[in-house]
Formats: sequence, structure tokens, C-alpha cells
Amino acid sequence: MAGRVVVTYHPLFDGRGFSPLAASWSRYRTSMDWMASLGIFDAADVECPSLAADADLLRSHSSAHLEVIRRGDANGRGTFATSDTPAWRGIMARARAAVGGTVHAVRLVASGEAAHVFNPAGGLHHAMRDQARGFCPFNDLAIAVDHLTSLGLPRVAIIDIDAHHGDGTQELLYDREVLKVSMHQYDGKYFPGSGSMAEVGWGDGFGLSINVPLPRRVGEAAYLDAFRAIVPTAVRAFAPDVLLVNFGVDGHFADRLSRLELGVKAYRAIAATCHSLAHETCDGRLIVTGSGGYNPDAVARCWSTMVATLTGALASPDDVLFPMLHDRMPAMHGHSILGQLSSAALWPLQFAGLPDVPPCPDPAAIEASRETVAAVVADVLPLRLTDIDRLGNEHAPARTANPWVTA
Repeated sequence: MAGRVVVTYHPLFDGRGFSPLAASWSRYRTSMDWMASLGIFDAADVECPSLAADADLLRSHSSAHLEVIRRGDANGRGTFATSDTPAWRGIMARARAAVGGTVHAVRLVASGEAAHVFNPAGGLHHAMRDQARGFCPFNDLAIAVDHLTSLGLPRVAIIDIDAHHGDGTQELLYDREVLKVSMHQYDGKYFPGSGSMAEVGWGDGFGLSINVPLPRRVGEAAYLDAFRAIVPTAVRAFAPDVLLVNFGVDGHFADRLSRLELGVKAYRAIAATCHSLAHETCDGRLIVTGSGGYNPDAVARCWSTMVATLTGALASPDDVLFPMLHDRMPAMHGHSILGQLSSAALWPLQFAGLPDVPPCPDPAAIEASRETVAAVVADVLPLRLTDIDRLGNEHAPARTANPWVTA
């Protein structure tokens, strides 16, 4: 049914996860319990996906890679390409369940049976064609793109806000006409080490890899300024058939795998913006994957906020979103967004007794972020995405011809 919101959930999500961080494995069940207690499932359906078949996995991976994962499963010990991704008995079925959730989302959205689908176990953006790494055995995002293309929806925009760069997704789709915007912590050393502004794609994908590398301790306001300056512009100019949001929440200040120092309010603004963009650009077709996040309480709060936004239980007021998403409106900066999001009227779902106050950002990181945004807007967006957004952004360049269109 059009307009339906679905959360995909398999019983295997309650077991062992792909990371060696055992304390994080409960994030799926914790999140589902939060959503149930907040009444979110009054307006969203929960569906159990089938395990992904070999044919699904082979859309983006080699048969040799599938055999590597099978052997790791059978041996039950050791690691795959990198030491952060252990092999264990049962990993193949668990990986099939995670990918199966995203494949199910693709089928629902492509058929019109649902408008928005959230797969908490998806977003395995580090896996490459022949390599499991970064807690990711297979890359369900790339698989989703190939599947959507086969179903007649080839223009896919991926917005990846996980704190780590989606290197596998970028590598698998680097020469594909797929928009990939990644906002991530970056200093040239932070895992996975990729994601510089210079990585812009090639061939049919030239100008469609947009990396927004951000420094440690950038904080919510500067992060949201960067998001507002780049993401709506890129998505609107690309005009996708489907919006795929990799909603990793390891940038939350309670998560010690990164130091972006974001809070739930930042994820609330991102969720509302992506939801609105999907309705504006692609008839509401929106798939969301959970990706990273290793503090179960922080994950549950952020994912609950996303699903509540998709169902409308957490309203998306025009005074927050309208200036962010539409032309000829005055600029709205992160500080203003956060101030308005503090209003009790915007939080009908109660998060009482759970303070969410990020530490103070680093002024030097804020300034570095502004320089990065200016460079991306001036030098990267015009490579391919020429419908430049005019939201009071002083760095917006003049429109340029698409270098991949010949006269």
C-alpha cells in the first residue's frame, strides 16, 4: 500500500553482530523495544525478510568472495581481510539476513507496497567486491543499487552519514551513474583512510562521488551547516528515482568510535531533511539502513527518531525544514535549527530523563569544516550537479555546463 512505512527485522538480528564489540550487539533489540514503547509501531509495520540468496549477493560480489565467507563460517575462527572483521559460525546466515532486509526494502519500495522502509541491520558500506572489512561481510547498498536498476529505478542517490567513509560503496559504484554523498570524519588516518574531496568518481560516475571530510569535534551546528549546504543541492540536482540513506549514528557523542560529537537533535534534523527530500524528488521512495552505531542507547534513540519521522509521529514543521529545502528562502544555519528543535512542540515523543547534550565543539574544527564546505560547493558540485541551490550560501558557484554532455 502506498505510503506505508515498514521496518524489516529478522530474528537473527538479536544474535551476534559482525563487529567484535559484543556490547553493541543488543542495539537492534534495544531499538525495537524503544520504538514499541514509544508507540511507533502503531503507524509502521514490522516484516521479517527472507535471507538473501546467492543471486542477490552476486550482484556486487564474486563467487570467490562468497566462498571465503562460507569457509570462515565453517571454520568459526580467524578474521577476513582485516582484523576488525572476525569469522564465526553462523556469520553467513547472519549476513544473508542483513542483506535480505535491504533486498526486501528494495522490493517493497520498487513495487509501491511501501513508501519508506528501514532496515536496521543494513548499511554494510565497507565491504568490497572481494573483501569483507570494517564489520561488513557484504555490501547491501551496492546490491540494492543493482537490484533497483533491474526493477526500472536506475537513478539512486545514496546519502551516507555514518562517521566512517563508505569506501566499499564508493569503490563498487565509482564509475556508475549513482549519486554518493558521504559525510564522515577524516584526517587521512581515521578508518578507512579514504574519502577525500579529490575522490570524485570516473566514467559515468564522474562528479557523483561527493565526499565531505570533517575533522574531529566539529559539533552539531557546523555539521548541520555542512549537510544543509551540500545534500539538498546534490539530491535535487540529481533527481533520483529512489533515495537511499545510510543512517549510521556512530557520530553520536556517546559513541567512542568517532569524535564528531553529534547529538540526537542533529540526527533528527537529518532524518526530517531526507524524508522531505524523498517526497520532493522521488515520490517519497526512501530506503534507510542502520549502518554504524555502537552505543545501544544512543543508537536506539537515533533510530527511533528516524522511524518516528518516517511515520509522521514526530512532525516535520515547516519552520525547520522549509528554509533548508526550498529556493529563494533566507539562509538557516545549524544553530537556528538546533534552537528550534529544542522546542517541546517538536518532540511529541517523550525522551524525558535522557539528557543529550554534546560536548562543546572545537573552534578550529568548525573553521576547517567551513573551508571544506566552501571547497565542495565551489569545486566538486559543479563537476556534474549544476542545479546549484540558492539558499543564501555565499559560496554557491555559477551554473556550469555538464562536462559529460556533448553538443
